[in-house]
Amino acid sequence: MNQPHPTAMARITQECVARIKDSADIVELLGKYLQLRRAGNSWKACCPFHSEKTPSFHVNPARQSFHCFGCGVGGDALKFIMMFENLDYPTALRRLADMNGIPVIEEEENPEIARQRRMRARVVEANTLATEYYHRKLCRDAAAAHVRDYLKRRGFGIEIARAWQLGWAPPDFRELAQLAGSRNMDDRLLAEAYLLGRGQRGLYPVFRDRLMFPIHNVRGEVVGFSGRIIQEGQDPRKYVNTADTAAFHKGELLFGLYKATGPIGKAGMCVVVCEGQLDVIACHEKADIRNAVAGLGTAFTDEHARILRKYAKKAILCYDGDNAGIKASEKTFRKLAAAGLEVYHASLPPGEDPDSLIGHSGPEALRQAIDAARPYLEVRVGQELAMIQGDANARAALIPRMADLAAEITDRNRRDVAVADLATRLNTGLEALRETVEGIIRTRKDSPQPAAAPAWEPGEEEAFDAAADEAAQEAPVRVIPITLHHAIRDTIFLAAVNAEAQAMLLERIEELQEPIRWLAGGIVLQSFMESLPAPGNDAAWQAFTAKLPPEQAAALRDMQHHPIDIPDVSGTVESTCSNAALAALRAHVDQLRSRVNTPGISWQDAAPLMQEMNELQKLINAAE
Repeated sequence: MNQPHPTAMARITQECVARIKDSADIVELLGKYLQLRRAGNSWKACCPFHSEKTPSFHVNPARQSFHCFGCGVGGDALKFIMMFENLDYPTALRRLADMNGIPVIEEEENPEIARQRRMRARVVEANTLATEYYHRKLCRDAAAAHVRDYLKRRGFGIEIARAWQLGWAPPDFRELAQLAGSRNMDDRLLAEAYLLGRGQRGLYPVFRDRLMFPIHNVRGEVVGFSGRIIQEGQDPRKYVNTADTAAFHKGELLFGLYKATGPIGKAGMCVVVCEGQLDVIACHEKADIRNAVAGLGTAFTDEHARILRKYAKKAILCYDGDNAGIKASEKTFRKLAAAGLEVYHASLPPGEDPDSLIGHSGPEALRQAIDAARPYLEVRVGQELAMIQGDANARAALIPRMADLAAEITDRNRRDVAVADLATRLNTGLEALRETVEGIIRTRKDSPQPAAAPAWEPGEEEAFDAAADEAAQEAPVRVIPITLHHAIRDTIFLAAVNAEAQAMLLERIEELQEPIRWLAGGIVLQSFMESLPAPGNDAAWQAFTAKLPPEQAAALRDMQHHPIDIPDVSGTVESTCSNAALAALRAHVDQLRSRVNTPGISWQDAAPLMQEMNELQKLINAAE
């Protein structure tokens, strides 16, 4: 039987729940969040849950409750924390207990799980001690001058360092070890917290001469660290993160989330996702964008996405404006879209990240970029189209790639809107693209999920973050075959299995130009008619498919190409060409309809498109 995760929340006893709630003085508590003014026997303030200029939010100390006469919200201290901090009930209850110094008493549980919980508490205690020590070193130690200078150059002053408890880990660990020993924390506990690592030569300090970022969970506990080198050439690992401990699980933690839960709710359940810690801090402290978070390292996980889904409905990706940032944003989009979030993309100038953009152009430039964020696929397809500059082969290969991304969107209505927009931008038929997307979704449902990677223990000198990135780069690239319209597939099949039919189709190549232009996979038929591999000639067939892009070659993986005797070749070619021509007319009408339905299109632009649609529809009616 699987044991519960040691960090999972156990049930708090009812007596403890009552004690936590009774411990809260609602006036004192809300005074930490709002500017309360006495009004007779109660207190009032402007409501934090809706926009108002005249205070209608009242706090009643006798009833230990609040009520807003403007928007109608109300409740006790716990309800306020849940709403203001955007937390679920168990997390808010524990947050209230922490704020009032009430020990949390949980119901009896498995002895092994209880032991793991005690170890987790001790690890958090060790991390808290280390955080205070590292922060003092950063602020006061002369040897940390180079770290303070680095932060100053980046525009991070002492107030920001205090707000985020930034620190410096000196090369020598003995002082922290002695301090820990005075608090009854031995080397074994420091190793459990991964402040000390175990290598072939014994224990060693994990963080040496690094700028330290404490990592908090959503309750505000310090569960681990991320350490950044300051001096170039000091270590090939730019960042070192705490390894898996009783309290720290990298794939389940988001930097800054403990500060951002409330602002996410106030921003309309919207979260800004950055790439790094300094970008998050810059958003919060320099640009007043306090709903920003980041993953730890380069990998954004399924668990990260599920966690964000608890607090947000919409995510804005604010990644570096370079190729690496674009690639990283795609991986994050997949995770967030699959978790059900609506994903937007804030376009930063090439070479800029959030912090550098603030430094070069001011905080307003970053705020404007985030305010102007557009749906991720809209931005991404625009970037791709700008790079291919009208290349027909590249455009054909782009269609299945964008369809593969659209298939990640779980909400059907949002997916339909995204597909319609893609069809317009890619100049392809809506129904054909929708069929491609739905086919990818069906294939994913039928395919087995990949097995989880085995646990990996880092050694003393192993660059575990770099190794993880290298392993990800070595993973096989999934090739999504482009969709072949059934008329295109029938035409290729006919030419691939019968030499006489192939010759007749070559004579009618002009008739095939419209199907090649308008039907999904037409570019593959074009390539086939240029190569004309003889039926039954395996070498010719292999040479033909080898020249195709991987997505196109994959579409022909199961195509028959050995000779077949066809009784009425002429009639079959005639029927195949007619079906392809009719399908091309329908696809052309479908594409025109997508353009007519483009939001914001003017009547002057729509009128000629509608006229062309009517003319094509007459041809379709005559042919049917």
